[in-house]
Amino acid sequence: MSKHGTFGDYPPGSLWSAEAALLTVWQSLERYHDDLALIGGLAVHYLTRSDAGHLPGAVTMDVDFGISLAASGDQYGTLRSDLAGLGFRSVDNRLVRTRDGINLYLDFLTEDPPAIKGSRMVDDVVASVIPGVNRALACRRMINVKGRDLFENEQMCQVAVADVGPLLVLKLNAFGGPTGRRLPKDAYDVLLAVTGYLDGPEAAVAAFHAEAQSGNTGHASAVETLRRDFIDPGKDGPVRAAAFYAANAEAGNRIRQDAVTVAQMLLGNTAGQIPE
Repeated sequence: MSKHGTFGDYPPGSLWSAEAALLTVWQSLERYHDDLALIGGLAVHYLTRSDAGHLPGAVTMDVDFGISLAASGDQYGTLRSDLAGLGFRSVDNRLVRTRDGINLYLDFLTEDPPAIKGSRMVDDVVASVIPGVNRALACRRMINVKGRDLFENEQMCQVAVADVGPLLVLKLNAFGGPTGRRLPKDAYDVLLAVTGYLDGPEAAVAAFHAEAQSGNTGHASAVETLRRDFIDPGKDGPVRAAAFYAANAEAGNRIRQDAVTVAQMLLGNTAGQIPE
C-alpha cells in the first residue's frame, strides 16, 4: 500500500486513477469474484457519502483486495497472467501500472490462522497475511461503480466491497495492530469510515460491535488499538488523523476530538453524539 503523509500530498486525480484501475481489472477477474473483496481506501470511498461533513472524503493511489487463501484460476490462467495482460507489471512483489505519471498499485491481503503476519502465495501472487480478511470476504456489500477504465472506456461494474464492520477492523489494525505502521491516513480513514458511512454513523458503530461476536480474528487487536491509541486527543490516532487533514489549528482540534468521540462509541463507552 502506498500512502502519503497528508491529504494534500496526493496528486490531483489519484482517487479517480485508482478507480480506473479497479474498473480495468474487476471484470477480467470474474472467475475470482467469490474470493475477492475490495478493502482499503477505495472501499472507504465507496462506503461513505460524498458530503462527509467537514472532511474532504477518501483518497488513495492503490487498489487493495482481500482474497481467499484458496483462490485459484484453475486451468483458465492465473492472477498474475491476467493482470499482466492488462498492463500491470510485477515490482517488488507488487503489481503496478503507471498512468499520467502516477504509479497505481494492486495489493492482495489474505488470512491464514493462526498466523498474524507474513505473506502467502495465492494462485501466483504474493498476498500479505492480515487477520480479519476472512470476515471482509464473508461480509461484502455490492456497490455499483461507474467510470472510465485505464483504456478510457466507460464501464459499469458491481464490485464486492468489504462492509464497514470488517473494514474498520482492518483499518484499525493497519494503524496499530501487529503489523500496523501508525500512518496518518489510516487514522483519518477510521474517522471518515464512521462519520461518513452511507447508512449513518450509528450503523457503522453497530457493525463494528457485531464483529466481536462474528469470529473476526482481528477484532481484539482493533479494540486494543482504540484503547491505546485513540481514547485521548493527545494520543497518536487523533493527532495523526488531524495531521493528515487539518487546514488550521481549529480544524485540527475538531478532528482530534471527533476521533476520540468515534473511538469512545466504537468501544461502547459513551452514549454521546457521533460527529457527522
